[in-house]
Amino acid sequence: MPRRVRPRTLTLSALAGAGLLSAVSGALTGVGSAAPAPAVPPDTKAATSVSVTCPFPDPAGARALTVETAATLPAQARTGTSLALGAFSAKLTLPRDVALSYLPAGATAGSLAGEVKLDLNVHQDDRADKVPVTLTVPATPLPETGDVTLAATGTVPEIALNTVGAVTFDVTAPSLALAAVPAPAEQAAKPVACALDPEQQTTLGKVLVLPKVTPGAKAQQQAAAAAEPAPGDPPTEDEFAVPLSLVTIQTKSTVRKLGATVTADPAFLFNGLFILNLVDGSSRVTGSTTFNPATATFLGFGFVPVTATVEFLPVDWRNSKIIEFAGKITTDPDTGATFLNTTLQVMARLSNAKVNGVPLDLGPGCVTKKTVTLTLNGPYEAFGVGHIRTDPEKGFELPEFTGCGAGQDLNPLLSGMGSGTGNQAFVDTYNLIVCTDPDHTQCPDGSTGPPQGSAAAKKAAARKPN
Repeated sequence: MPRRVRPRTLTLSALAGAGLLSAVSGALTGVGSAAPAPAVPPDTKAATSVSVTCPFPDPAGARALTVETAATLPAQARTGTSLALGAFSAKLTLPRDVALSYLPAGATAGSLAGEVKLDLNVHQDDRADKVPVTLTVPATPLPETGDVTLAATGTVPEIALNTVGAVTFDVTAPSLALAAVPAPAEQAAKPVACALDPEQQTTLGKVLVLPKVTPGAKAQQQAAAAAEPAPGDPPTEDEFAVPLSLVTIQTKSTVRKLGATVTADPAFLFNGLFILNLVDGSSRVTGSTTFNPATATFLGFGFVPVTATVEFLPVDWRNSKIIEFAGKITTDPDTGATFLNTTLQVMARLSNAKVNGVPLDLGPGCVTKKTVTLTLNGPYEAFGVGHIRTDPEKGFELPEFTGCGAGQDLNPLLSGMGSGTGNQAFVDTYNLIVCTDPDHTQCPDGSTGPPQGSAAAKKAAARKPN
């Protein structure tokens, strides 16, 4: 069973505001006292948009606003090291009449400045802390017409994370303290405490916290490695499991003899788990998937135009389409970059073939005589993006086919056209970040699947109606 920490909630606002908060044993977070973090994979951009209601003084009254919060998050951290969120900002648009209410009576032009205060909810399972953040709104002139957009920036106190697992950062409703620039003598920046509207996504992002490797624990680590579970085994008592969600899988393969590239529609990883060993810091990932069928077009024997549907299926393809996925994650000791190594055993099936446009009945059981072994590895982040592939030199072998042809033996034909070595497989994974912004161009990296310009993105764009 995965280990869970004991329920505990700490109030950190007063201490953090005074700059006195430090990492203590048993706390989820601390500020300022931990050692610098080691090198880790590149930071990721994170953003979320929430709707709030702000009770401005009369005559403006309560107004609905949208607050867009953004920051850069490290891909991972280790216990006992400090974590810093960079480029933290909040943006909101103030209705013109509300903005004018801060100016001297009768004024139609001027500037606003002040502060935006909010808490970051930092939680893991049933533990939660709050980190107060103060952002500065520089003097911002009102436009000649229309509403005014205020952009606030600031620094989040460094956080020392002391428990292993995925830590989630949620934003809260802000408090706005605004005033005209220059402010009239009788006007003070009175805070307006906004409230979050119910039933909305508030998660800014997640950071995976790995255990600190303790010097002198080599014997213990070696003992743990000797009893190391297989990649597909369920979590042990020494492991911590974190569910994966919204993982999209994009697959592509090349068949050397056909000179064909087969790209399937995106699939999904379900029941995914990131499993972290609390003793030696090793990790693995498990889950299930189904690879979607893909249509391949090629020239058989170099001159015969052929189209066919190609599928990768589980070994027990007659009874299931679910392929079990499991792999080990390794870390480069110098850069902190992570890599996934996995081996899949699948069957390849051909169907819906046409030769020169004429249907060729292959029957329902046109599959490879033996399993196709796909050994894949490459850069991978469990809560980000992965790009794994077969060995560039060896590739994988496509075995001969059997069961092909209804009433005639087409096995030699298909085996002669496509079976052989030197084929390649590519698998890209995208652990999507939830984005609720109606304008998809404002969503953070990783929330919209394959990057712009990729083959997968071009294929998706081609399917969109004009």
